[in-house]
Amino acid sequence: MRYNSLSVRLLLWIIPLTIAATIAGPASTYFIARSVIMRHLEEGIQSLSDTSSLQAKSFFEQRHNDLTTISHSPLFKDHYLNIEYGLSEEAEVYRREIENMLLDFARRAKVYPHISYVNAAGRELCRVMDQRIVAPEPAHTDSTLTLELKGLQPGKRRTSGIHRVAWHKAPIIRYTMGVFDPAGALRGAVLFDCSLAPIYDALGRLHMGRSTRSYLSARPALYAPRASPRQYGDLVIASAIVPATPWAIVTTVRRTEFLESLRWIGTATLLLCVGTALLLIFVITRQVRVLLAPLYVLADAARSYAAGDLRVRVRIGHPEETAALAESFNSMADSLEHRTQDLERRVRELTSLQRMNEFIVHHGGLREVGRACLEAAVNGLGFDRGHLFWIETDKSRIVGECTYRKDAPSFDDGAILGQKISLESSDILAVTARNGTAIQVTDASKDQRCRDSALLEHWAPAFCLAPLAGRSGALGIVYVDHHLTGRPISDQQKRGLSLFCAEAGLAIENTQLWDAIVQSEARYRTAVENSPYAVVGLDQNLRITLWNRRAETLFGYQPTEAYGRTLAFLFEEQTYKLLARQVETTGSVRQAEITGQTRDGRRLDLTVSWSGQDAGPRSAREWFVVMEDETEKKRMRAQLLQAEKLSAVGNLIAGVAHELNNPLAAVTGFAELLRDLPLQTEEREDLRHLYHSALRCRDIVQGLLLFVRKEKTVRHKLSLNEITQATIALFEYRIVKTEGIDLEVSLDPQTPFVAGNFHSIQQILVNLISNSCDALKGRLGPRAIHLRTRRSPQNCELIVEDTGPGVPPELRDKIFDPFYTSKPVGTGTGLGLSVSRQLTAEHGGTLRYEEGAQGGAMFVLALPPCPEGIPAATPQLGLPPQIQGRRVLVVDDEPDLVVLMMRLLREDGCIAEAALEIEEARRKLGQGAFDLAIIDLDLGQARGTELLHAARRLDCAPDCIIVTGDVLNAPLAAEVDRLGAPLLAKPFLRTDFLRVVRASLGERDRRNSPRGA
Repeated sequence: MRYNSLSVRLLLWIIPLTIAATIAGPASTYFIARSVIMRHLEEGIQSLSDTSSLQAKSFFEQRHNDLTTISHSPLFKDHYLNIEYGLSEEAEVYRREIENMLLDFARRAKVYPHISYVNAAGRELCRVMDQRIVAPEPAHTDSTLTLELKGLQPGKRRTSGIHRVAWHKAPIIRYTMGVFDPAGALRGAVLFDCSLAPIYDALGRLHMGRSTRSYLSARPALYAPRASPRQYGDLVIASAIVPATPWAIVTTVRRTEFLESLRWIGTATLLLCVGTALLLIFVITRQVRVLLAPLYVLADAARSYAAGDLRVRVRIGHPEETAALAESFNSMADSLEHRTQDLERRVRELTSLQRMNEFIVHHGGLREVGRACLEAAVNGLGFDRGHLFWIETDKSRIVGECTYRKDAPSFDDGAILGQKISLESSDILAVTARNGTAIQVTDASKDQRCRDSALLEHWAPAFCLAPLAGRSGALGIVYVDHHLTGRPISDQQKRGLSLFCAEAGLAIENTQLWDAIVQSEARYRTAVENSPYAVVGLDQNLRITLWNRRAETLFGYQPTEAYGRTLAFLFEEQTYKLLARQVETTGSVRQAEITGQTRDGRRLDLTVSWSGQDAGPRSAREWFVVMEDETEKKRMRAQLLQAEKLSAVGNLIAGVAHELNNPLAAVTGFAELLRDLPLQTEEREDLRHLYHSALRCRDIVQGLLLFVRKEKTVRHKLSLNEITQATIALFEYRIVKTEGIDLEVSLDPQTPFVAGNFHSIQQILVNLISNSCDALKGRLGPRAIHLRTRRSPQNCELIVEDTGPGVPPELRDKIFDPFYTSKPVGTGTGLGLSVSRQLTAEHGGTLRYEEGAQGGAMFVLALPPCPEGIPAATPQLGLPPQIQGRRVLVVDDEPDLVVLMMRLLREDGCIAEAALEIEEARRKLGQGAFDLAIIDLDLGQARGTELLHAARRLDCAPDCIIVTGDVLNAPLAAEVDRLGAPLLAKPFLRTDFLRVVRASLGERDRRNSPRGA
């Protein structure tokens, strides 16, 4: 029987009620009897526990009285007093008395297997074991006992828990009572180990059944004085507290012992109930099945019919109601069988058409679509076989494609494939294609239209031809027949084939058009996606519908983030409104230069073109926006312009320095000469100021020249402290005097040397100090620049810190970018920090920004220590030895410098002559033999190199020294270097001048010494 059957549903109500009524009476009687037995059992074991607790109370009270009596014996006092007075013999007498007293007490009580008397230190003095005196162990001291003794108080006793010992068969409890003197000091203690054997013997004599067990247990901390008996599994447990003790009497009984008889009765009753219930179930079930058997037959027939067996019928004679149902079922089955056959045929047709449509949508190839149409025509319209023919695109021939058979659902290309028939012939296929209408043949052997057919041998006696018609004519022809059954083709099938082929022709033509559209759209999308410009498409509401890859890269927004939004999120609000207004007014925007912004807030210089087009006669207007990023182009133009400016500034500095070097050389030279004269104090002080100011002017000019000069990077062993001091000398006047900024310098003498180029590191420091000065301009409050050097575990660090406004957090990642500046337009190039970081990287170090202690900017230049093997910069040596009596010619167009050099040479013992023009210098060189010629590189219209070449062509050619203030003239410097002449830069000090002169004269003497000898 099935679960949902009618008989089961009836039995699910009848059987449970029968079983419940059969079992309810005996079961209720059993549980009532069991409840009464368990209540009497709990009351009995609780009574036993209460009686046992009263007996245990008397036992423990007697033990407490024994302990109090013994501990108050005067023998203990006499014993410790004699020990205190040093009367050892008398103390020993009292100790033995104590032993005898304890032995007598143990024999009378018979519950103390062990009694001890110990002193205050825990050492045992007396011991009684098993009612006999045992020698104590004075050398042994129990540490646990010592701790217990310390916790004893006068008049208080200590009771241990129940535990077992190896030397006694029963559990014991230890009582400890202290012996105190009148002052309350502990003198000793009496230890009673009380055996619980009497308790357990008394409990063992109490019985309520075979499984009754009673024992003494520790009382829990939270324990009700009158707790009801509890059940744990098969055990019933009752307990009673022993008053004035930490213990309780626990009694357990197995309930199965008392319920055993009841269980036998209950089992017999249960078996009787089960037997009765089974008998009732059998009788009821049989009767229900007999009554419902005809309905089962009818239900099985309905299920078979639903499973697809339309031929099943039911024959039932009684009862009358069921017979009427069977007759109605048979009538309904006959009607449904005919309707089902019709419905299956229609479903087959629709399914074939649906499959064809899905194939056309998903595949789209002409050949595949044609085959899908042939298969749908054969299966959907109920034919046995079909052929497919294509008409070539030039409308000249009909070409066979394939055959489809219903009995073997596959395509056969053997007989039809490649067969070609001229469209102008009289073949029935050509006639069908030219007429564009379906042709039905009932007997091919008698039909005149089939005589000229080249494929007649492949035709069935009855067949139908229908063109696959498109808008421009027939695209192909479908042939169908009933070659298996030989049935004729009805007019209804012909009309259905005509309609089907007409729709199929349109579907094939649409497929061709769709392929062309897809290819065109793919070309268009490829061109837009690969465009180097950002291309954005907008709908009629100016919302984005197209967002190419360049737009995604340029602005940082994904296409899904941009779709549906206007262009307002790319431009400023006012700019977008102006663009939209111009588009609405003029219809387009051409090459508009506007400012945009990226997702991360970066500004872009854009060229925007915005134009629209009509999507169709009934479609809304669409817009296209093309944007070109001009940011990099403008930046490159600005860089080129800035480079031109820097080049012009370099040339200006070179010219100014050259013009200043000549008078500066005269000022410093004469000031140095005047220092040696005997002058008054005030005059000497004035001269000192003059000399130092001249030197300061010289250092400023040299600093400017160093800033412009391009040199090869040569690394030497350098000191950061010396570089800092040299740079301070260049900036101190500007910082302190001009800007009014406090300059604080803290140089660590322990800072290691670094390897690098002096001028490169100085340029970094100059850039940092200049930025600090610019940051402090116009700032209220304290204005200070702190310069510090220090050593770190890995690097040597130079720190430049100011009290300016600092750099905002959002700009700290950009300050090292080339051409980025936060200064007003015209006051900064944006190259200082970028060049500084690049120079730092070339030295293997780092340049980082940190926030200063007072909120200002702090830049930390970290350079690695100088490795081994890097030489130090060549130091300036002392003056060579003086060489007197040599003839020296001075050639310069600056009279002041000529006078200065003549005076320096004569004071050094040389015979000096001068020439202010190059012609005069040539004449003097030709007239007399000179040992040395000091020639200015720039002699007005002529060059000193020309005079140097003329001097070297003389028979007695002098050595030459080139003097110049144009130190930035790279071609001239290279030419002098090729000529091998010493170069002396203006302005110079007396020591610099004499060092070069003496070195040249000394080299000449060494070169001519063999000849002179």
